[in-house]
Parts: sequence; structure tokens; C-alpha cells
Amino acid sequence: MGNPTTDERFAPHLVSEIQAVLEKHGYRMPPGSDYIHELVMARVDIALRNLVEVFEGRTA
Repeated sequence: MGNPTTDERFAPHLVSEIQAVLEKHGYRMPPGSDYIHELVMARVDIALRNLVEVFEGRTA
């Protein structure tokens, strides 16, 4: 179990892969500028880090 900040498994492509899976299942990014998409992806990154911690049992 690693720290998602230093864990090599948590590479930028992981967030991109999650985005691709969501889009494959019909989910879409909200309309808007690149800035809006960056904000959305930052929140996805945070949520994914939380998911990784829960999945590996690293939560209190």
C-alpha cells in the first residue's frame, strides 16, 4: 500500500483512463472552457485518490 502522492502506480494516465471508462459508459464532461474541464479533472483526481485509499484499506 502506497502513498498516492509518491506512489508510481498513481500516474497521470490513471486519471485519463478513468475519464475514458466514464465516457465509454455514457458520462460526459460538462460543457465549458478548458478551465472548467481542468477544474473537473482536478476534482476527479482528488476523488480517485480517496478511492485508492479506501480500496487499499488506508482510511481511518
